[in-house]
Amino acid sequence: MLARPTRPCCRAAPYAAALLCTSAGRRPPRGRHDPTARRPTSVCDPYENNGKPLSQEQCAKLLPSVSDSWALVDDGTALMREIEVADFVQGSRLVSTLAAVAFNNNHYPVLTLERRLSERRRWQELVVVRCQTTVLGGLSYQDFTLAMLMDVELGRDREW
Repeated sequence: MLARPTRPCCRAAPYAAALLCTSAGRRPPRGRHDPTARRPTSVCDPYENNGKPLSQEQCAKLLPSVSDSWALVDDGTALMREIEVADFVQGSRLVSTLAAVAFNNNHYPVLTLERRLSERRRWQELVVVRCQTTVLGGLSYQDFTLAMLMDVELGRDREW
């Protein structure tokens, strides 16, 4: 239980006491000590590969798990796919949908909407998806998982 502050400004809300008392130069009242707070924890490894990017051999084994449209680029440090869309507005809808997939999985690729001039002198709109775990400087299992989930979303009956 927190001690009741003696200052009139802190009496109204005990949770605000810590903020107000420190601003006046006083230390806030201390709560109970948590005995588990100082226990050692295991090393955090959210990408499941000891903090290292996947090797080219591992990437080659995982590549068949995604559609054939995905390709390894930059010496196997990124996974990229280009999706041709009918027009710029449909491309923006697709980018929004893929952004929602990335947000729900808390892993974010680079999504680009481009307009290029093709060899046949016609304009084409492309959505470019580039998966890479920047922290590792290469690919992780989460990049391949995200690519699979995006394949599922792209396989739905919609016009992109």
